[in-house]
Amino acid sequence: MAGKIGKLVAAAAAAAALVTFAGSPASAGAMAYNQRSVWLNGKPKSSDDQACVNRTIWLKSSDYTWTMSMDGGYQTRELYLEAGTYYWVDCILPWDGRYQQYSRLSKAGSEPALINLDRYGVPAGTKTFGSTLLPFDQ
Repeated sequence: MAGKIGKLVAAAAAAAALVTFAGSPASAGAMAYNQRSVWLNGKPKSSDDQACVNRTIWLKSSDYTWTMSMDGGYQTRELYLEAGTYYWVDCILPWDGRYQQYSRLSKAGSEPALINLDRYGVPAGTKTFGSTLLPFDQ
């Protein structure tokens, strides 16, 4: 009987270790993505449709590296965010001869954070755009 209890305790300890490992802070420090692929005609006009992608995300209090990108070009900003639920949106807006790309993080009761960049000479084709958030304390 003692051998069976010992095996049961060992199996329970192994299962608990597995559960602890799976829920460890490593997942909390992972990079978050907000991205989409769209076809751009390379000749933007103000009358063209904009393209956006959005999500709601819960973030812990931390300093973050926020990187907005589109097929090789990027803009980075470091910022501190308080814990809470954020609305995260990334858009490409066509203007006559250029695209404006922006990313915005909004939390109720706080001023929104923003990154934007004008993009000129974007060739026609399918482009992946959006942004990522990576906490410093990953």
